[in-house]
Amino acid sequence: MTFGQVIDNIVAWCAANVPVVIGICVAAVIMIFAVFSGRKRGGLADKINNTNAANVLLAEKAANWAPPEQSYADRRTAVRREGPPVRVLLASPSFRNGVGEGYVLDRSTGGLRIAIADAVAPGSLLQVRAVNAPDNVGFVTILVRSCRPSNDFYELGCEFEATPPWSVLLLFG
Repeated sequence: MTFGQVIDNIVAWCAANVPVVIGICVAAVIMIFAVFSGRKRGGLADKINNTNAANVLLAEKAANWAPPEQSYADRRTAVRREGPPVRVLLASPSFRNGVGEGYVLDRSTGGLRIAIADAVAPGSLLQVRAVNAPDNVGFVTILVRSCRPSNDFYELGCEFEATPPWSVLLLFG
């Protein structure tokens, strides 16, 4: 039997047994992929050793655990809400014309965080009013708790002297 006859016999057998040929090809591709994927397939002993090492690390962390110190944000009594900046008017004798402008960056029922162009000393009292507020809404008194520089402006952390009505709070965003 010549080489050409062997090839002809193989081609005839493959044509008669197409599903078997497809199965053999799929199995070969899977085996080649498994060999060349480079994944290490560890046995049960490797998995147990890895689990024991993880448990030892967790035990060490648990032994050295200390509760984190309470941050300023955790001491808040009101939830801070962020949103789009709202333009406000600020009134104070420390301003040149008595009135300045700023933007509310975030707000809560306890106070506001306001961005302004000039620094204001902590402990100062300011009057604030949303620019888009109706004429019958007056100014709200706030106490400056902190003043931090941030890029080209200052961020004021302010507390309401007395919590304003909900309808006024909504005007700040």
